[in-house]
Amino acid sequence: MRSLPFFVMPGIALAHLREELEIVEGDQRARLMLYRYGQRCGHALVESFGLSVDSLAETKSVIEPVWMEAGLSRLRIDSIEESQMVVNLEESVEAKEGKTCDFARGYLSGIVSQLLGKRFEVDEVECASQGYMACVMQVYEVLDLLKPGKVHEPDNVRKFSLESGYSYLVKEEVPDQSYDIFIDAAKHNVPSLCVTREYPEKLKDRYELKNVPFLWLSMDQEKPYARDPTNLALLYSDIKTFISENKSCMVLLSGLEYLISQNDFQKVLKLLQHVNDKIAVSDSVMLVPVSPLTLPESQLKLLEKEMRSF
Repeated sequence: MRSLPFFVMPGIALAHLREELEIVEGDQRARLMLYRYGQRCGHALVESFGLSVDSLAETKSVIEPVWMEAGLSRLRIDSIEESQMVVNLEESVEAKEGKTCDFARGYLSGIVSQLLGKRFEVDEVECASQGYMACVMQVYEVLDLLKPGKVHEPDNVRKFSLESGYSYLVKEEVPDQSYDIFIDAAKHNVPSLCVTREYPEKLKDRYELKNVPFLWLSMDQEKPYARDPTNLALLYSDIKTFISENKSCMVLLSGLEYLISQNDFQKVLKLLQHVNDKIAVSDSVMLVPVSPLTLPESQLKLLEKEMRSF
């Protein structure tokens, strides 16, 4: 295992970060953001070492020395099955602050997911901050909603050819052309993600997009692919993950007007700017349909500065 510099966040710094997130975002979003940040840290650490394993059982010999790098707690694996395992964390720095171990469980999720190349989530079923002897984590495999599947071997050439590395603002009252371009790419096995305000099951049936991942902009959080339109941080994280894992991909962001109605325009613009940077460095394409009549001229001009008009 090659030695690389790795920043270990002091426990008190992690506590201060949580406090500030709770003030800005509220308790539930702060927990989710710490979890997602932990996942990225776990992914990055394993990736930096170039590690991988073939089964969950093989992770034991890797996780324990890797975990020590962070200094979050002492780790002990209690049980391992084919697609899940139970892990004990003793002397957790997060639990010492009287909080649940959200960064630590995200960190564990990121490590296991990166080692196996599959998506694993982690739930904390017992926490020392709630009076238990140790913090008990359940690690389990889940369906990766952002993983595109192969459609079929295309029997014709692509109808649309857009220069990659750019985002395109498609001005249309109804996003028909945007979907035509998106479907053309998806059916030619370009990794494609659809972020939409319309119910995904209807779109899957209408356009025969059974193997394309969707994110639904909706307050209804019962569906696993639903995303709260006011939680732009989570939405960005999901889009960023898809782009990072699928080079030269296609992203359709349909529902810009809805996002703006649920957030401050400047926040949505910042989201687009961040995603646009990821699109540029990954040689990908993003389509953003918009009805020009729904936005003030000043906002439309700002969008045009960030993206190519189509």
